Amino acid sequence: MKKILFLLFALALLTSCEKDPVTDKGKLDPNAMILIKPAKGVQLKATVPGLNGLEVVQQAVSLKLQTRYFDDQDVGEMRSGARMFNEETMKDFDTPALLMLGIDVINAQGKYIRDFTHSKNVVITNIDGDTIAYVPDDVINSARLLIEAAYNDENYTEVYRLFNEAFTFLPISE
Repeated sequence: MKKILFLLFALALLTSCEKDPVTDKGKLDPNAMILIKPAKGVQLKATVPGLNGLEVVQQAVSLKLQTRYFDDQDVGEMRSGARMFNEETMKDFDTPALLMLGIDVINAQGKYIRDFTHSKNVVITNIDGDTIAYVPDDVINSARLLIEAAYNDENYTEVYRLFNEAFTFLPISE
């Protein structure tokens, strides 16, 4: 009888112990988007010298960059590339933010693509090809380190959180 009571007590003790919560690392999402939002402190709607965050999103046509990677192949030297923004699916006027495809960083097969996260001189241009905003190199470099760490840990939840929060732009002032 004592053994049965001891066994029940031990069972109750084991089931009452809190387990470490399992972190949900998420899964690959080929439909994920990357948000590029105005940096903190950038006016979103007020009229200021130069463009504000919303005006940049409204006028943006393309994102131009320099990178040594194309389709994740190191071409050995810096080359120019571009991504276009269409009005219907690549602009969020409420946030405001510009959107890029998540597959520009992690493709549909789950391979990490370095083209964007290893780029420099990232600028946003209008229909005339004029630079209206830029993504500072240190923003790209910081995001790259965090995204690569999360990717290597297979933590897609963190990767996609970073896609939503890590990239910011600064408007060009007059």
